[in-house]
Amino acid sequence: MKYPNLRYGNPTEFRHYAQSMSLKDLAKRLRRSERCIMNWMKERERIPYWVPELLRLQDMEHREMMRQMGIYKLPTRLGTVTKTGIIYDLQKGPSIEPKTTPDALNSDSQAHYFG
Repeated sequence: MKYPNLRYGNPTEFRHYAQSMSLKDLAKRLRRSERCIMNWMKERERIPYWVPELLRLQDMEHREMMRQMGIYKLPTRLGTVTKTGIIYDLQKGPSIEPKTTPDALNSDSQAHYFG
């Protein structure tokens, strides 16, 4: 069995965690120069083992903090990409309409709750 090289990080995993950050923010977070980060992204230099691991742990910590505060990630809206832009299918999306409307409530139920 061939064991993975634990000295260097996986470039694909690094790109996965770095895709949503700007180069400047990533360099500041990892305390490295922008040139060093670009070399890692273009695979000119090998990535140290701790870089993808640190980004993974920071992402995990952020998700846990958001969960504890009750802030959940909104579901992604899938759409069809065309030349003019993205077309979302609103029929399949989640409904934002309230479950009860003022017309659905009769005067007896309102008198019961408020009277």
